[in-house]
Amino acid sequence: MDIIKKMRWVRPLDLSPSEIKAVPDENAEAPRAVDTLTNILRLVQSDSEVASTASASHPSSAQDWANLIERVRAAANHTREVEAQAQEQEQRVQEILERVREDIKLAGEKVRAAETRTANVQAHAEMRIRAAEDRAEAAEERARIAEDWLKQVHEAIVSEFSGLPGTKFKAA
Repeated sequence: MDIIKKMRWVRPLDLSPSEIKAVPDENAEAPRAVDTLTNILRLVQSDSEVASTASASHPSSAQDWANLIERVRAAANHTREVEAQAQEQEQRVQEILERVREDIKLAGEKVRAAETRTANVQAHAEMRIRAAEDRAEAAEERARIAEDWLKQVHEAIVSEFSGLPGTKFKAA
């Protein structure tokens, strides 16, 4: 993992656990790294305390110190790997969020386009309905006028031909 190699690592071998807590954070992730390091040091320290109480009769050997250093290095390496994995996961989450934002943006654009098309179709339909209503009103007016003329024609026929012998018309 290249990210592990890129991560900054300060070897805290010269610091006690209380001094590690007092290290000023240089970036936003430093408190998390210091807490993790403190936990690892406590674990290593508790392991060494157990070993020292179990073997309190004989002093620590160079091999014990080498083992301790190896454990610290392994813990630090594990911490870097975990941090790298967390960064990779965060990057994946950010990529997914960006894709979701783009999808939401595209969906919003599609909704606006559909609303515009719907408004256009509705306006066109209303215009056609008004035109059809106007044509229907005009047809009704023409029909009324035609009925008036037919009545007048009928009245003229009845009045003019009613005096002729042998024709009987009923007045309407």
